[in-house]
Amino acid sequence: MDTTDTENHETLAQALFSIAVERWHPSIVNYELAEIDGILSSYAILGRALSDSGIPASEKREIITDVFGSILSPISLGLLDLLVEENKIHMVRDISKSYRHLLK
Repeated sequence: MDTTDTENHETLAQALFSIAVERWHPSIVNYELAEIDGILSSYAILGRALSDSGIPASEKREIITDVFGSILSPISLGLLDLLVEENKIHMVRDISKSYRHLLK
């Protein structure tokens, strides 16, 4: 991972935490991030599809809605939408780790 990704995942984790404090429950978002990471790790084909720069972001959003739409908060879905748009879904694990540190 390059320096920019490191800075970005920490910044995204902090922003996500701030939003969760204001509008949701930080511990629930933490749980959701861990679940997203686990699902992406367990289902390699899903991770590859969401990381594939040849698949349009609109199609990736449909996949996210199908897989996660009924189980995640709007905050976590928004993060996934952003990561798909920027083709940075690989950052989920690091964002999750940084977020978890903010809970301590």
